[in-house]
Amino acid sequence: MVRTVIGTVAGLAVLGVVVTLLQRGSSVMYPLPPGLDPMNPDDAAAFAEHVATMPIGAWLMTMLSEVSGAACGALVAGFISRDAVRGSSGAVVGLATLGSVMNWVAFPHPMLFIVAQLVLYPVALVSVWTFLAGRSSEA
Repeated sequence: MVRTVIGTVAGLAVLGVVVTLLQRGSSVMYPLPPGLDPMNPDDAAAFAEHVATMPIGAWLMTMLSEVSGAACGALVAGFISRDAVRGSSGAVVGLATLGSVMNWVAFPHPMLFIVAQLVLYPVALVSVWTFLAGRSSEA
């Protein structure tokens, strides 16, 4: 049980680090307009306008950061928890999905982006489960 909790917490930490690093890289390639603060409610309309004109590369980087962060976090959670691989890795991907849903509600996203994430999160999770199941049978 302790390993499961530690694994899940470590997986969530890895999720956060991977998403942060990749999105920082994305913000270098696709910077916000000068003076625009997405956290400032007064800039909400300007931010929504900016999001509506974001290039496909920015959306792909965002999707890459979120889905790969979830996969990396799930992998770490599964490695650490050992006996509760599906539960701990599933919790990490589930919370990543919840975070994405909160973003979809917070500001407009292209429908294709939402559908792709809804497909890719389960694919990432099943891939992690398959990889970890193969490793445990080798041991």
